[in-house]
Amino acid sequence: MTIAIQGGAASFHDTAAEYYFGAGYQRVFCDTFAELFDKLQQSQADIAVCAIENSLYGSITDVYDLLQRNNGVRIVGEIYLRIEQCLISISGTQLADITEVHSHPVALAQCEAYLDKYLPQAKRVESHDTADSVHMVSQQASPHIAAIAGAQAAELYGLPVLARSIETNKQNYTRFVVLSKNAIPTHDANKTSLTITTTHQPGALQAALKAFAERGINLTKLQSRPIVGKAWHYMFYVDVEAGVQSGAFQQAITSLEQQNCRADILGSYESGKTY
Repeated sequence: MTIAIQGGAASFHDTAAEYYFGAGYQRVFCDTFAELFDKLQQSQADIAVCAIENSLYGSITDVYDLLQRNNGVRIVGEIYLRIEQCLISISGTQLADITEVHSHPVALAQCEAYLDKYLPQAKRVESHDTADSVHMVSQQASPHIAAIAGAQAAELYGLPVLARSIETNKQNYTRFVVLSKNAIPTHDANKTSLTITTTHQPGALQAALKAFAERGINLTKLQSRPIVGKAWHYMFYVDVEAGVQSGAFQQAITSLEQQNCRADILGSYESGKTY
């Protein structure tokens, strides 16, 4: 099986994929989320694992937009990963030596308090991936350059961890979704992601959400996104705790249709575990 991930070996995407699928898969490394979707559409990967939201940073809106644009790509699973950020450099490096810290912009933001306190002199340099930042540090072999990434990246590139768990908030989790083309929901599916486009009138969203509430279906996510080509009009990304094959879900969809709402299914799958 070939799995597309954003980032390099030992990135958090790579770790999430290994937890979900186990070892032994072939990886396709992608620099961007758009490239990840392209690999899937072009059948250069069987599956993709993609971050979609973080408990501190919030939703990754680019991924939601890519889901909307890539017809046929469906969510078939999910996994939640505890994110522990580490400061990594070459052996013998002291904090006072460091003049640059490289990492993904989200990782830098997550560690802002640590950087402000212990590395105020260091320039923060954004990169496309945490693990690739560690790779760069290993190649530069300079005590003046450090990276922020997971401990797996330090192990892969043979570098010491200078400080562990440097993220500001320890309740730091990222939700990853597993993507496939033209997937068929299984009977084990107990969660569904979909977009809802309501009519543009007062109370339309409330009425749409009521279709789920009246049938005892819990919403775990509600995210608005602009509709391209219609200024100040919005669609809503929704996650609900029900599979598409359940009677209650089908009744809710029928109710939405009666309200002249459009509902597009992004995937129905089994709710994920936390690692």
